[in-house]
Parts: sequence; structure tokens; C-alpha cells
Amino acid sequence: MYSGQKINIQKILGLIPDDLLSTLSKDTKVDYCAKVLYGQRIFNLLLYGILTTDRTSQRTLEDLFSSDLFKALFCYEDGMKVSHSSISARLSKIDPEFFRLAYEAIYAEFSKFFTTEEQLKHRIIRVDSSMVAETCNKLKKGLAPGDKKKNNPEKTVKQLKYTFAFDGLTTCDFKVYNESTYISEDMAIPEVVRLNAAKEGSIANIYTFDRGVASIKNFASFTTDNISFVGRLRTCRRYDIISSDQLSEEEKDLGELTLISSQIVHLYGKHEMDPNNQYRLIIAERKDKIDTTPPKNKGRLKKKENIFYFFTNNLALTPKEIADIYKQRWDIEVFFRFIKQELNASHFLSVSENGIKVVLYMTLIASMLLLLYKKINEYGYKTAKRRLTIELWETIVKIMIKDCGGDPALVNKKYFQLFSIP
Repeated sequence: MYSGQKINIQKILGLIPDDLLSTLSKDTKVDYCAKVLYGQRIFNLLLYGILTTDRTSQRTLEDLFSSDLFKALFCYEDGMKVSHSSISARLSKIDPEFFRLAYEAIYAEFSKFFTTEEQLKHRIIRVDSSMVAETCNKLKKGLAPGDKKKNNPEKTVKQLKYTFAFDGLTTCDFKVYNESTYISEDMAIPEVVRLNAAKEGSIANIYTFDRGVASIKNFASFTTDNISFVGRLRTCRRYDIISSDQLSEEEKDLGELTLISSQIVHLYGKHEMDPNNQYRLIIAERKDKIDTTPPKNKGRLKKKENIFYFFTNNLALTPKEIADIYKQRWDIEVFFRFIKQELNASHFLSVSENGIKVVLYMTLIASMLLLLYKKINEYGYKTAKRRLTIELWETIVKIMIKDCGGDPALVNKKYFQLFSIP
């Protein structure tokens, strides 16, 4: 272990309970008609590839599966081989339910590492979307926002939208969208909010999202369904003031922002005002109004966006609480960057709808392992990925030296299994 390290690779891998995958294989019948690429083998191969390679591909997975080291670690037969085309075919047909149930079971184990108090601090659910693009000759169905390249339709870029609910620890719900209807965040984000809110015990959650959610119907339905949220209004939004709060100088100090006003309001939709629902609207101004960072090229210093309109249907929240909750929305942007840069989520390992779901579940499982390793050891994202990978290889070497007696010919002995490290 590294100096000051509090948790090691063995405990991280302990998030995957004993016999979980074999039990799920039987329950979901995921191995029906499979010859080599059983559900558990695909799980191990994807997890191994995501954690140990910089850019996972089907050919990379083919090479990993053929390696003596991978076979020894997971107790596979020496002569067993698969092709990248068979991996592609299996990903397009394997039941995603196996991976969904594994994800939920591992999430339950992940949560045990946090006290009730720590978990309550993360009842703020950040909801946002991220797009991943691919050329149309690979992705059969996808979103095509913006103008298409009329002169060369073969180069039209199609995209998938991943909409995540992030609880500050990891992703607690998500959906993948490939239909043009879901280009609008007013369609995608509320659907994921309701998906998460429908879970038992989620009534205390507060959801926060950006200005992409703008429909008055969504705001009203959240209130009707007792779903608390904190959002941000577009500056052109019309509203009627019901009452205004008297603010002390202390209350006006929101850290980086200065509170201008706190009001109870009715909001207007496209054509008329909604008289049945009230919202608390706070208007705040950035204290440092000008970005003083020298521009890279010639030009003037750019002004930052100065005025912010935060609002909520939870009238019990104070202006400071509202601003603090919305500020935490940025955590999901950091998470998107993490899974794209460190876990290969910026490209498609499979371009079939089925395979995309499977790989995303595995990416989120890998992210839980890394995030726990990062949090408990107090590492940065890149340091956590680098050190976990190094520690994995060091553990493998120790196993080989201990159990092979220094003889490479014994590496393929059946009892070398990564998840049974003492």
C-alpha cells in the first residue's frame, strides 16, 4: 500500500459480493445458448478492460481475453479464445438485466461504506445529461441535433444522450436516449427525476438541474408529486411577485454571490401564468463581475454572467440553502469528465443499443470502485485510477510469485482467482 493509504484493492473488489455473478446468471438465464462468453466472463472482461486500459476496444478485449494472465486470474482454460466479432455479437444480444442487477447489488455494498449521516448529506440529487457522438455508419439509431451535412450525409454525426441522477457519491439512476424527442432536456431530465423519485425512501431527496428544464408543466407536476427541486430560471422568464422578504446584510452574503432579492412568485408559461403553484425565487449577483484571466489571444477581458435566478418549489429553504444546493450541481459535470477521461466513456465500445447499455452499466460499476478508492484514500481522480491500476498489477505479481514458486509455466493453475485474494 502507498503511504497513508486507508483502503486497498482487496477491499475495493470486496464490493462485488461472493457468488453474486453466478447467482445472477442463474436468475436471469443470461448464459442460455452461450458457448464461451458467459455473463460472468463478459462482466470480468469488461471490468478488467475498463480499469486497466486507456481506451478499451473490442480488439483490446480480444487480446486481454487471450492473455495467459487474464485466464489465470479468473481461472479460465488455457486454450480458450474469442474474436472481437464474437464479443461484438455477444454484447448486442446479452441480457442487460444481468448487469443492471449486478450494478444495483454493488451500489448497495458501496453505500455500506458510508454512515447514515454521510448518506443524508448526499440526498441532493444532481440530474444532467451528456452526449456521446459517433458517425452514422456505425451507430444505427441516434440523435442528430443541429444542422446535418447536406452535401455528405454519410458524415452526419449521430449522438446518444446519457441522462444521469448523481447523488454526490455515484450514479443512482440513468437512462440512455436515442430518439429525437429527447434532444430537449425538458423531456430527458424530468423522466430521470421521476424514475429516481419513485424509489422507496427517496421522498426526502432534493433534485437540482440547470436551465435546460424550463417547462412550467414539469415544475407544476413536480410540485403535485411532492418532488422538491432547485433549478435556475432563464433571464427572460416572466413572473408575478406575491411577496418579498426583508433581507439583512448577513443574509445577503452567499459566499461568491450577493443576494439581491428573495421572493415568492407565480411563473408564466408560454402564454399564461400558473396561478396554482408558488415558487421561491432568489436573484443573486456575482461579486467578481469581471474575469481577469489574461486572454490567450488578443482581445478584451470577457465579462462573466453576473445575475443568477435560482428558484425552488420547496418554500422552506432559505436563500443560502438554495444557492448552496444549486452550487452542488457542478459535481455531476466533474463526474461526466471523470468517466469520459478515465473510464473510456467518451466513445462507444459497442454501437448496438443493447451493448451500449451493458457497457454503461459496467462503466458505472468501475466508477464506483474507483470513487470509493479515491474518497477514502483522499486521492484525485487521475491519481486514484493510476494507483488502483498499479496496485492491481502488484497484487497479481505477488500472487504469481507466491503460488507459482517462480515458475511461469504454473501461471495457468486453476486456483488463481482475483476475487478470492486472502
